[in-house]
Amino acid sequence: MAQKASKFGHVNAAELINLMPERKVAMAKMDTVTKEMEKQLQEMAAEFRSKQEKYMAEAGKLTDVLKADKEVELQNLSTRIQNFQQQAEESLQAKQQELMDPIITKAKKAIEQVAKENNYTYIFDTSTGALLFWEESDNVINLVKKKLNLP
Repeated sequence: MAQKASKFGHVNAAELINLMPERKVAMAKMDTVTKEMEKQLQEMAAEFRSKQEKYMAEAGKLTDVLKADKEVELQNLSTRIQNFQQQAEESLQAKQQELMDPIITKAKKAIEQVAKENNYTYIFDTSTGALLFWEESDNVINLVKKKLNLP
């Protein structure tokens, strides 16, 4: 029984995904969400600065009890800001994954379809940098772009 010859191909998946219009939409959504969070953070920072300046201006006139209350208030606000920053970073990472996962899945499916339709045994992703040599393989990006109706 004759063994089927392996046919190798490669594609730069990152380049392919960058060409997909869905990615541009996802990045625009990410930009909007990022700007909203930055605005909230700036508002919190402005509130902190305002309260800190007021405290510094009044510190000499305040009783020890009031000073302690104002210092606790400033510390609590500072902690809220730090917590918001951390939660915002986590939220942005989750949002990016939520937006990009369907796009990556669509690209992978198109690559798989091209591989099957053109009898490729393996398709390697050259964007990862893990593939060091690929002379004896075909670049299938144009086939995948055609499958996805990309220019």
